[in-house]
Amino acid sequence: MLRCLPLLLALAIALSPLAKIPEPAQAAECQFVLGFLSLQQMIPDIVGNCLTNVQYNPANGDGLQMTTGWHGNGGMLVWRKADNFTAFTDGYHTWVNGPFGLQERLNSQRFFWEWNPDELVIVPPPVPGDRCHTAQLSLSVQSGEGGAGHVGNTMRFTNNAPVLCTFYGYVGALMLDAQNNALPTQVIRGGGFIFKDPGPSLITVPAGGSADFGLEWSTVPVGDETICPQASQIAVIPPNEYAPIVIPMTLAPCRGGTIHVTAVHPPS
Repeated sequence: MLRCLPLLLALAIALSPLAKIPEPAQAAECQFVLGFLSLQQMIPDIVGNCLTNVQYNPANGDGLQMTTGWHGNGGMLVWRKADNFTAFTDGYHTWVNGPFGLQERLNSQRFFWEWNPDELVIVPPPVPGDRCHTAQLSLSVQSGEGGAGHVGNTMRFTNNAPVLCTFYGYVGALMLDAQNNALPTQVIRGGGFIFKDPGPSLITVPAGGSADFGLEWSTVPVGDETICPQASQIAVIPPNEYAPIVIPMTLAPCRGGTIHVTAVHPPS
């Protein structure tokens, strides 16, 4: 009996609300491929055999595949398109194949490097004075400005951890459409028209505090350019981190999707 299957189906629906979870198939009718195959080969006794082929949520591109799990209790492989990490869950534990190899945590936890929009418990706990990690941060769009064919926004990181942390340097960024497909993006440090880049410096952010950076782009096509990439989301990697924070944001930078960013600095 797949005793955990109802729980896993509920989790699948929560992760990918528009995905249709198929009826379990015979093992001979399904297979593991790509990242799911790699993860299954790392922990074959835990993942078990496939019950379905991978199914993709048409709304966000996430991939889901049901498995027998260990001891036949059911399991699910998950690939989240927005941050490109693959995991397996038995409904209670999760094994994540990330930048530090294969790691295990509870479903109610997040590793320090993971995107953590629900502000779950971080493992290991943040260390006071350490670098501001993705899992302890949220990102928001603040004030917007425009002029001379340029549009810019002040972007704000908030430290949600109970300890202070530090920033040094520039963010990485990638534009996404509504289905989490990557769009042409070129990130240039400094050189903007609206925001003056202060250059990198060590910024200390207290618990509950914030830090800003400027993000701007040109709205004027150049040369043969007739259509500028239209994004509805942006994935931002904090300085020296591994995984992005993804937030809704409408922007259409011309010049091949060129975005200028400033170094992270104290709030204006």
